[in-house]
Amino acid sequence: MPWRLRQAQEIERQLKECETRTRELERRGAVVEQSLRGEPGGEGGDESELMSEWFELVHEKTGLSRWEQELSIRARQLELEDRDARLQHQLSLPGCSAGVAEELRSVREQREHLMVMLEQDRLRYVEEDRDIETVMIRKGLQLPSVRRETGV
Repeated sequence: MPWRLRQAQEIERQLKECETRTRELERRGAVVEQSLRGEPGGEGGDESELMSEWFELVHEKTGLSRWEQELSIRARQLELEDRDARLQHQLSLPGCSAGVAEELRSVREQREHLMVMLEQDRLRYVEEDRDIETVMIRKGLQLPSVRRETGV
């Protein structure tokens, strides 16, 4: 089971990376918003460029939120895989109770539910991205040139 531990550690590292990047995006977003409102602390600039940057920041932050959600689900899947393996081992022992088989069934249902959730999220995200792109095109704003592939 060391591979599960390594995966859990990698998920934790990526979650921390998401958190750090999100804070950076929020700081930059605050500056862009101040610029758009003409407040002190803003950098000024062309309103169209600022709006494009703001949409890009929102898009990236949304991607990070999605990635964080997927990582959390993957962490839960690892927990369930570990529980599944332990229950399978218990089931192979003589004198195992029927409760172990029932718990194993429940764990497997939970794992399946997480897979369905991930797929539903992926489909919803595609639709949300399409809607945002439509709004940006209508407003004549440049679409984000770099997209973070989240796997979601």
